[in-house]
Amino acid sequence: MQYINKSRLIFLFILLILTFSLLITYAKGTVQNISNSVLRLHIVANSNTTHDQELKLAVRDKVLSETSHIFRNTHSANEAKALAKKHSALIQKTAKDEINRLGFDYPINVSVTECAFPTKVYGDIALPSGKYNAVKIEIGKANGENWWCVMYPPLCFTEGTISVPNETKSKLRNTLSQEEYNLVTNTQSGVVPVEVRFKIVEIFQKYF
Repeated sequence: MQYINKSRLIFLFILLILTFSLLITYAKGTVQNISNSVLRLHIVANSNTTHDQELKLAVRDKVLSETSHIFRNTHSANEAKALAKKHSALIQKTAKDEINRLGFDYPINVSVTECAFPTKVYGDIALPSGKYNAVKIEIGKANGENWWCVMYPPLCFTEGTISVPNETKSKLRNTLSQEEYNLVTNTQSGVVPVEVRFKIVEIFQKYF
């Protein structure tokens, strides 16, 4: 009897290890596939003072407005990344001009690089925490709070509103697997909210 109990414990332990291994692999693979499907925007304010935070948002609106045409006919995140690098001087000039127009003289640094992002919800679409390719705009000393959205496909807060156009959903649907698309959307009735679904991804990223 004791031998049977020990055998069961060993079996359950092995099963638990296999289950965790599969979940870790799934979490990593899912995040990687999703992160490879988008290009994000990451803006870091000079500081957390009120005027520096307001300036960050003004730069956000101006950059999104003046660069949206760059990605208009883009069909993949890799293409968007290449275009962002090609037009980085334009992005920097746009941000710098807006800063000067508002009476500031902070230096601007623009790079297309990999950045860590938390889980973020955009209307009925959410992206898990992880590392994403992003256009990073650092204002001045870049000691302030971050702001982030998605440049491709376009999914950004602008002027206090949120826009999740059908075109964006269509591009995500064409890029992601059906399972991954279902995971990042919160439109299906009777499912666990997407924020909760991504918690398991964050837990495995943190501890494993």
